[in-house]
Amino acid sequence: MISNNRQLEILELLTQKGNVTVEELADKFNVSKMTIRRDLEKLQENNLLQRTHGGALMNRVLLQEMAYNEKREEHAEIKQCITKRALSFIENNQTIFLDAGTTTYELAQKLPNQNLTIVTNDIRVAAHLMLTNNKVIFLGGMIGKETGSVNDTFTQDMLSSLSIDIAFLGTSSVDNDMNLCTPDINRMKLKKIAFNVAEKRILLVDSSKFYSKSLYKILNINDFDVVISDFDIKDVIGYDIKSTEFISVKCKRKEDK
Repeated sequence: MISNNRQLEILELLTQKGNVTVEELADKFNVSKMTIRRDLEKLQENNLLQRTHGGALMNRVLLQEMAYNEKREEHAEIKQCITKRALSFIENNQTIFLDAGTTTYELAQKLPNQNLTIVTNDIRVAAHLMLTNNKVIFLGGMIGKETGSVNDTFTQDMLSSLSIDIAFLGTSSVDNDMNLCTPDINRMKLKKIAFNVAEKRILLVDSSKFYSKSLYKILNINDFDVVISDFDIKDVIGYDIKSTEFISVKCKRKEDK
């Protein structure tokens, strides 16, 4: 329950920006930082935002995927920044899995033009890479018209039979406990298979995916070998990264330019 107009304005600001700091809110409303912290605590108690060190992020529930073209435009500069860092993990003659999604499509566009075998369930990734000198294995199955990807039992069986050096995975959302989530059960199953057949597992995820949830939990961030994101895991109060290498890249947003 929102108890005052200031808290309502804080939520409106979060909706516009995605994140806020205690300092900027104290300046905006001309109140003490302690007052702002109490506001944020109250809003978090009502599941309206997620506290971080020094501020807050918007809590969102992801019920269904956005259309592919919408998603590709979102946070484009950040996705390019994340995938540029991901390239450093790729070596000649490797077999890599590229998950379906706009971030992995950005990575596909940056891949070296030789000596790789790429396995993917994303028809757009496959279509781009078939024009290069790399080998491409497109997993079979029914193509989803909105996402341009395959995820059904045919896809799952084919991927289960392969051996992968590196799996680059994306996610629809990451919940408050740092679990990857998806609204689709077959997508959840395919991501788990890709994770299990790969020697190295790398998650590519931009900060907009954090603190939102959907129906099916896939894996926890701590399950991965590497996570590459513009999100800073130090912002998560009480969360302990164990053996995972968490790479926080610094990316310029459009509004920063």
